[in-house]
Amino acid sequence: MRGLLVVAVCVVCAAAVAEPVRVLEDGGGFAVVGTDEFSVRVESSGAIGQVMVGETEWSWLIRLYTSPISFETGETIRAVQGEGARGLGPVPESIHPELRGEACSIVIEREAAREEILGGAPMYHLTQTVTVHPTGRIGLRYEFEWLRFLQMRGAQVIIALRAAPLDGRQWWADFTSHVLHGTISAEPDAKSLDEVRGALRSFTVDCGAADLSLWIAESGRVTARRWNPQDYAFFVYVPHTGYGTEVYPGVHSVVDLDLVLPIPEMRSISRRTEPR
Repeated sequence: MRGLLVVAVCVVCAAAVAEPVRVLEDGGGFAVVGTDEFSVRVESSGAIGQVMVGETEWSWLIRLYTSPISFETGETIRAVQGEGARGLGPVPESIHPELRGEACSIVIEREAAREEILGGAPMYHLTQTVTVHPTGRIGLRYEFEWLRFLQMRGAQVIIALRAAPLDGRQWWADFTSHVLHGTISAEPDAKSLDEVRGALRSFTVDCGAADLSLWIAESGRVTARRWNPQDYAFFVYVPHTGYGTEVYPGVHSVVDLDLVLPIPEMRSISRRTEPR
């Protein structure tokens, strides 16, 4: 009986061991990293997409959106990672995934500029770090060092989640002071997550064999809403960049969060046991 118990414990332990993350595709200007269970594509611009678990795409877009105001014209300039000339350049020519133990880290450093703002002078220095862990946890950290006096109409990291695989699933949103609970509908006109707004700490969806989670370590406020008929989106706001805000040189802003994918055999592993 004791022998059977030891065997059972070993089986459980073996099931909880994930294979190391590896570089599945290195395209120079992009990289796909992950395991046989999941993968994520990271562009040299910092845009993230094709977040897959098996054949299911959970997110097609994770990008930084910024809206600085031109002093010359008063026009708001919409700038999005990965949108070429409509983004903020210059974009690095290549990225370099670095394997660190069982995880993989990609660090992208750049100074963001656009000709319509201050004649193309750098507005901020951004250090973006993407760390992919073997359990399906994707760490996202955006560190801003603001270099110029700017007027902003907002800046946020947008995470678009596919509605279809979330259909009928229960969710919980923890704001520390209170918890919200509901059920997600994938119907095109459904607005299941409109209540999610404020100082969100974590958001969890029970996906059956595993959970999909979003953990916010550092950011401004967070809102969620239906973005289009196929997606729900989380808007994670960059501190010091609210609507109509003036940003001063020397100010630092940080967005730090984890997206945890629903990997069935990893459900029992706590994110707190993994080093960042």
